[in-house]
Amino acid sequence: MKQFTLVFLLILSPLFAFGTALADSSTETNATSNTSISTKAKIDKAQKLSFFGAEIAGNKEGSIPAWTGGITSPPPAYKKGDWHPDPFVSDQVLFTIDHANIEQYKDKVSAGHQALMAKYPDSYRLRVYPSHRSVSYPSRIEAQTLKYQNQAKIVDDGAGIEGIVQGIPFPRPENGEQAFWNMRLSYKGGGYSGYYSTALTTSEGGYELGISKHEIEFMYGDERTTLENLNNIKTRAVMYTLRPAKNAGGMYLYHFLINSKDEERRNWAYNPGKRRVKRSSMISHDQPMAGSDGIHIWDQGDMWLGPMTEFNWKIIGKQEMYVPYNAYQLHSGDTRVDDIVTARHINQDLARYELHRVWVIEATRRENSSHLYQRRRYYLDEDSWRIMVAEHYDENGAVHRFSEAHHINFYEAKVFYTTLDTYYKLDTDRYYLRHVDNDYSPFDFSFDQSASYYIPGRLKMKSTR
Repeated sequence: MKQFTLVFLLILSPLFAFGTALADSSTETNATSNTSISTKAKIDKAQKLSFFGAEIAGNKEGSIPAWTGGITSPPPAYKKGDWHPDPFVSDQVLFTIDHANIEQYKDKVSAGHQALMAKYPDSYRLRVYPSHRSVSYPSRIEAQTLKYQNQAKIVDDGAGIEGIVQGIPFPRPENGEQAFWNMRLSYKGGGYSGYYSTALTTSEGGYELGISKHEIEFMYGDERTTLENLNNIKTRAVMYTLRPAKNAGGMYLYHFLINSKDEERRNWAYNPGKRRVKRSSMISHDQPMAGSDGIHIWDQGDMWLGPMTEFNWKIIGKQEMYVPYNAYQLHSGDTRVDDIVTARHINQDLARYELHRVWVIEATRRENSSHLYQRRRYYLDEDSWRIMVAEHYDENGAVHRFSEAHHINFYEAKVFYTTLDTYYKLDTDRYYLRHVDNDYSPFDFSFDQSASYYIPGRLKMKSTR
């Protein structure tokens, strides 16, 4: 057993978690539903774009299919609480990209992936599968996007956004700042409850595990949220520490705000030893995350967790890239953490990569910022606006940190969300994992609580010791 106890305190939550209708099918399921959206209604007739801004058509080679609605309902045998059966289980690997043949594919492979292939030429590789555009949305997300069309605006020098709720703010982004706000407010459902683990690895393939339970409300995406009751809260959540045993019973409450001009977030902590709740101090965005031994810095959480105002944002372009996608094998309840963790990098035989179109966004440090990184690059999926891959460059222009998010469609909720995040620091053979949920039950996206559930006065009442 590779697992041993880690004595550290987790202080951050993941922000940000089928019928036969697959993304490359010719028709959309649920066609008889009164709440379904026809494919025709999703098409921007002038640009042939979906309501969320993606190109409807596939590429000319046929290696990227057309978007036809994604996965719109669970399989008949699926029951709430089940692990999600892989809708693409019969797919075979098309080819493998590794150090030996990277020159053939490098224009579609991120610099971070190339750096790992160069560092681990005998083991790191990308197994490429057929592409499926599995992203789907509840009908209300289209309705809200169209309702507030052209009304969203960025305010306070990038610190906040106004004029829209629930929908996609900028389906046709004119600049990198707008594109990245699409990511920040990408649809993640109204919230979820679930267990959440992290793993800090050793260079030999061992790992230290931390476990917590999270109850999260994504206010922006909640169906009851309006411009009038949003109250500047993007996310609020309670986190319960379960492991290590030394810290069991600790709890955290946090509110992340949409506009960070005056305040970015509010945090409270419950100490079971003192049985007290107190306001937590803020942490610099480029400081190491607790428990990661310096591999993961704070604002890498959920691929991006910092304020917009420390960087300038630029659209480099839109291009086809091999990115992690439809990671149902990594997500499976039959896959153990022991199966995922291997020496120096995750077990790449469990990872799935597909060719997709992504927005390439570059962030450069503003003059008034003291952030560690001068340049960072993010690859945003055109269908979900989620970050697939992120690169963080040192002062010499080399990739210093690299992270990737392995997503699936939680199809019972039509939520395209991560099931595993991997974090690499290129000057060490260790790496760090977040969202390792295999040893517990999948996230429950039907979780729902009132606003009073997320107030400091209720935190002590939830304690068990």
